[in-house]
Amino acid sequence: MSWYKDPNPLPTGYWGPITSTLLWCEEKYRWSRYVAEPINTVTNVFFIVLALYGYRVTVRERLPLRYAICHLGVALVGFGSALFHGTLMYWTQLLDELPMIYTSAWLTYCVCETSKGYGKPRFRILLPTTLVLLVTWITVVYVWNGNPVFHQVAYGSIQLVSTVRVVYLLQSPASALNTPAGKERKSEILRLYLFGAITFLTGFAIWNVDNIFCYQLRQARARVGQPWAILLQGHGWWHILTGWGAYCLITAGSQLAAGEKEDVNNFRLQKGWFPVVIRVKEYKPTAAGKRGRKTQ
Repeated sequence: MSWYKDPNPLPTGYWGPITSTLLWCEEKYRWSRYVAEPINTVTNVFFIVLALYGYRVTVRERLPLRYAICHLGVALVGFGSALFHGTLMYWTQLLDELPMIYTSAWLTYCVCETSKGYGKPRFRILLPTTLVLLVTWITVVYVWNGNPVFHQVAYGSIQLVSTVRVVYLLQSPASALNTPAGKERKSEILRLYLFGAITFLTGFAIWNVDNIFCYQLRQARARVGQPWAILLQGHGWWHILTGWGAYCLITAGSQLAAGEKEDVNNFRLQKGWFPVVIRVKEYKPTAAGKRGRKTQ
């Protein structure tokens, strides 16, 4: 949240007094009494549209539903964030922050559950039960204490687990990616994952600059005037860059996990600003795999 504290009482808009525990650098209700932070609200459109595009492509290419749900989770985060920045109410703040936890936990499940085929998962109910209990505990504790540092640490920890798992799969001698046949696929996944991580971390860096140097940024916005001042809204750039980064991370994770479950050469990456995973071969499960697939 912004280190700068407004010297005057915060304005009240259509939604009533501001009740969120987090305040960002964008001036409140400056353009309309109906939208508390218009730039921070509108930039979530990119977040949502890109996530829905990822969902559509994942369904079109017949990847398992679990990977499509990852993209829907990101779209839900963007929708909650738009409500939060539009109203600055505490209940909409939770709609922004808690889906971040749930989507990260779901992605962690996807990259950890990579047993071959679509039969019984390697960890049975142990992995999903552990993740459900974890996110339930995080939800209860955060709603109770409202500590943003707790939320950030919890979110970062889940992200770290999925990142470690991805690194392990990319380096594991047992992975088909580390064979001559999988070398090209590994290169595709690694490049996209690194690009997504760098994009995400760049957004995080801008987010911190916006928080720490809010007073100076507000002065700069006043000097340059509209519409150029919009470009100095750092939290808006956080939405755009993290939405893009999350899209790339999920796309790379989907290609990695789906390849581990089927065959790495069943998929290839179609490059571009917004890469997509393309199915090039149909999965041909064994008889046991067919029985298990019906239960997925």
